[in-house]
Amino acid sequence: MGRDKRALPWAPAADGSPQTLLGHVVATVSRLTDDVVLVANDDPGVAGARVVGDLYPRSGSLGGIYSGLAAAAYDLAFIAAADMPFLNLNLIRHLVRRATRVDAVVPVTDSRPEPLHSVYRKTVLAPARRQIERRELKIALLIRAVSATKVPEADVRRLDPDLQSFWNLNTPEEYQRALDLAGGQRTEVA
Repeated sequence: MGRDKRALPWAPAADGSPQTLLGHVVATVSRLTDDVVLVANDDPGVAGARVVGDLYPRSGSLGGIYSGLAAAAYDLAFIAAADMPFLNLNLIRHLVRRATRVDAVVPVTDSRPEPLHSVYRKTVLAPARRQIERRELKIALLIRAVSATKVPEADVRRLDPDLQSFWNLNTPEEYQRALDLAGGQRTEVA
């Protein structure tokens, strides 16, 4: 993207105030929980989230999952990337409901797991820590090592037909496409 994606301007907040992409993601997730944890090694200045640093720096997304889950107030946590503007609250609720007897609930799209749009239980902390300490940073290894429910794409599409929840913004073109879509259509459902 060439700049900090978290700070990209996004649609105004409900009260009309300016909002960043990260602010929008935090506000969306805040509709489901009173404990939003943001893993960052700086303070992006977003209201509504506790900022925690990486407990294992340079450990990629697995380290971020570990750090956020370790700081979470609850046993179960929804984990998402900071650049996913179209999180679907009904889909997240569905994933949480499926987490009754497992360590993780992971949607699958295009035959691939979506580990940065998943629900994890704190029971994954010990296996994740061991994996990080061995420098085995692939999240797929963690998902295979724990009790995980994989939610098939067909089930996901019932709540998110276009799979917009999984869109992340990596290029200026993707950002513009998301802005265009956000201006004409809201995909999150209360």
